[in-house]
Amino acid sequence: MAGPSVNVLFATNRNRVDGDKLAPFGTDVGSDLFWGTATVNDIDIQAPSSGKISGFRDGFTAGAPATADLDPILTSTNDVLVFIHGAANDFTDSITRAAYNRTWLAASGLQNSTFDVIAFSWPARSYFIANIVGDYFDYRADQRAAEGSAQQLSAFLGQIDNLRFLLRQGPRRRRLNLLCHSMGNYALGWALPSFLNNANLGGRTYNAARGDYLFDEVVLAAADEDAATFAAPNGDRLSRLREVGREITVYFNNDDLAMDLSHLVNGDYRLGYDGPANTSDTAFFPTAIYEFVDSTGVNDYISGPLQAPDRSHQYYRQSPTVRADIVASLAGFTPVRPVFDPVTNVYTLFPPAPST
Repeated sequence: MAGPSVNVLFATNRNRVDGDKLAPFGTDVGSDLFWGTATVNDIDIQAPSSGKISGFRDGFTAGAPATADLDPILTSTNDVLVFIHGAANDFTDSITRAAYNRTWLAASGLQNSTFDVIAFSWPARSYFIANIVGDYFDYRADQRAAEGSAQQLSAFLGQIDNLRFLLRQGPRRRRLNLLCHSMGNYALGWALPSFLNNANLGGRTYNAARGDYLFDEVVLAAADEDAATFAAPNGDRLSRLREVGREITVYFNNDDLAMDLSHLVNGDYRLGYDGPANTSDTAFFPTAIYEFVDSTGVNDYISGPLQAPDRSHQYYRQSPTVRADIVASLAGFTPVRPVFDPVTNVYTLFPPAPST
């Protein structure tokens, strides 16, 4: 059954397009960062692809959100979730997906699981990611768009940085979290070094161990990013993510078809397929900061393979088991996981497939 409407504050560096008033942004990288608020209706918790944009609040502003767009978040008591979508999402997809994520998180019933959502919509296209080889050129175009979005995503993070001070004041310190899916992690890998360098130049430095960080929880789901990203030299890629995230949880899945194909296309191992190679190195990956969750063997997809041919890549929102784990982390609780291997430093959510 469809739930109530959801408002999504968003920023996008997509080009402006004329024609469809409910889809006013395209698939090319623009030079501006536009902000606005979209209202999404017809969200069905049992239908991960549900949701329709019904309108926008008073147009769009360039550079920073308008007061009318930011006030509902500032006057709310909810925690805040920043969402960066993956490949194969046009503007409509990215906004309805953000609204759906907000809906299933709230449906968990956990304390502090109702979030105000802020989405960054970078200029991905719309296609079936389960057919990456067939859609090779679309996939490569999305990679170029993710890389080309580094400047605007860095500026977006700067606006989120401004917001964090306001969220952490008042009678209850409000949590600020980041959920990054698929190629959104690749986009983040291009933007984060620029953001941190600009933040340092502005006198803002981060040290999560010292209690100075941007995000309470960072969730990297099905990351279409180099598995060695945390060890990238010279502070590149996601090697400095621990400076801005107090806790970082990486979800990977050996059954993720998109990650398997991405490995072939990119010629390297992907973070979303098997995690980093050195998860067991707790000196490099302190357990107080990093958690690695193996989601291989998902057995409770909401959608069937014909409804969602890319469901193995969308398990973070298609699997109630994975969703329960994610919402616990985002809400500030310790997830209860069935298996932990202290040798590999990896949690496991599903039992292994029976041997034949």
